[in-house]
Amino acid sequence: MNVFLLFADREWTGAKPYFDWMSISKDLGLNAVFKAACMDSIFRGNRAVYSEKEDPYLGSTVRKIMRTPLQNDEEIAYRQEIVKDSFRKQAFVADLYRISEKLLEDWDKLGRKNSAAGEADTKAKLITDLKVLRLLYDGMTQVYSLFLQNHEGLSSRGFLALYERLQEELTEEKVEYLEALMKDLSFYTDISGDRSAQNVYVMRLPKIQLDCGLKDGLKIGDLKLEKLSSVVKPYSKPTGIRAKLHGTITSLAPGRISLYRDQAMQDDAAELEYAVVNYVYSYCNAMVNSYGQFFDQLHFQTAFYLGAINIRAQLQRFKIDFCFPQPGEKGQLQFEDLKEMVMTMNQEGHTVGNSSSLNGKQLVVITGANQGGKSTFLRSIGIAQVMFQSGLIVSAKSYKAGIHRSIFTHFTRREDSAMNSGRLDEELRRIDQIINNLGDEPLILLNESFATTTEKEGSSIAYDIIKALKEEGVRIFSVTHLLSFAQRMYEESKYDEKVCFLCAEHLPDGKRTFRMIPHAPELTSFGLELYDEILGDGASTEKNNHPQP
Repeated sequence: MNVFLLFADREWTGAKPYFDWMSISKDLGLNAVFKAACMDSIFRGNRAVYSEKEDPYLGSTVRKIMRTPLQNDEEIAYRQEIVKDSFRKQAFVADLYRISEKLLEDWDKLGRKNSAAGEADTKAKLITDLKVLRLLYDGMTQVYSLFLQNHEGLSSRGFLALYERLQEELTEEKVEYLEALMKDLSFYTDISGDRSAQNVYVMRLPKIQLDCGLKDGLKIGDLKLEKLSSVVKPYSKPTGIRAKLHGTITSLAPGRISLYRDQAMQDDAAELEYAVVNYVYSYCNAMVNSYGQFFDQLHFQTAFYLGAINIRAQLQRFKIDFCFPQPGEKGQLQFEDLKEMVMTMNQEGHTVGNSSSLNGKQLVVITGANQGGKSTFLRSIGIAQVMFQSGLIVSAKSYKAGIHRSIFTHFTRREDSAMNSGRLDEELRRIDQIINNLGDEPLILLNESFATTTEKEGSSIAYDIIKALKEEGVRIFSVTHLLSFAQRMYEESKYDEKVCFLCAEHLPDGKRTFRMIPHAPELTSFGLELYDEILGDGASTEKNNHPQP
């Protein structure tokens, strides 16, 4: 029994992830996205309401799935359909998750994670196996019942195909058979009886009918199970006089033997019961394995979609626009009012978005004023691309892009005391790892790379590496303060349609709009204006008029 809610033709098996997912997650600040996925929603009707409660499993699942990019437009479209269904039927998805979560918790109590539990005591293990069978069957009927109540509101291929498989699996004939089987085997697990409201114990006693032949020496052979069932008998006390009399009186009936006073025959009967029940259960092993794998996958896969619901709830909470990205042709990238999702959630929606068409642009060099939003813009593209390639929403009014199966980030980091070499050596080591693992259709995001050395040396290194990568067809976005590099690249490429230069907009009065506009590289980072902003108007002028000795 397959779930197939992440892929149309397979379950989640941990496909090939991005090469350096840890760097991508850290540089783009994706932990905030995973935390948003954990913020479990309260459902009122079919509407999600923000809650302070957290479910760490949702965040860890979203993290695991986001680190593995979808490979083509069809995979993205398939998953987006299910995300859209999840947004429309939020309570339904939450119920699927809760049913599978509760079932796995109950299974854990029966020793799911300890496969060797009870093996020394074969009877105890068989009792546990029967309880697991009952648990899984009841869980399947719960899931099927939930689909029966909600299937009319579903439109995605994933959910509808799962509903069809449930219909095929739990036909009326099969349900009737399984119910009868559970009832017939119930005597083996319900050995203590059920106490009814009338203070009467309902005992389930076995009725086993065998066909056999006789071998030499009157030995029994060629056993064949003709019938197995549980006979219900009510007793006020299972060990009381009425039960004892029943055993004695039964022996008076023609063709019957009472085992009440014969321990050896009781032991033989118990062995026979075990052999018969174990024989019957052996035919259920495949079903138990199938149902068990189904609930493992259902719990994991619905956790991803419930996490997606919670991410959207966070965006809605702060009135942040979002959209389902559209898959585009190779090299395509255009967006409207794209915001850096992490910063937007942290600042409760008070951020500036960018709109641009970068279709066919292989190299994008971004320069401009300090604190003008360049790094934020770079992260907004990185976060959106990773979300898009996971089948999730992005914080923009529209977003259309081609697929990059390999994404790399190379952000300048503070010097780590554990480094065995200098910061530049560490940067070069990381860029070397990227170059050696480029893969298919790579996208590299460089944020102030090679700024840990002199401007001259850093510009030379950046020029050589970026030009070589561009010649190999790698798509690169580079935020840089290396003005010599930017100017040299501009002079060589200003007429190249595959190269684009953006600049953080800077108004004449010094105000930063945090928007990126097409512009030639500026030969200043406006450090003096930032100095004035921090220390007060005219501070830089006064400092220049009174140089220090």
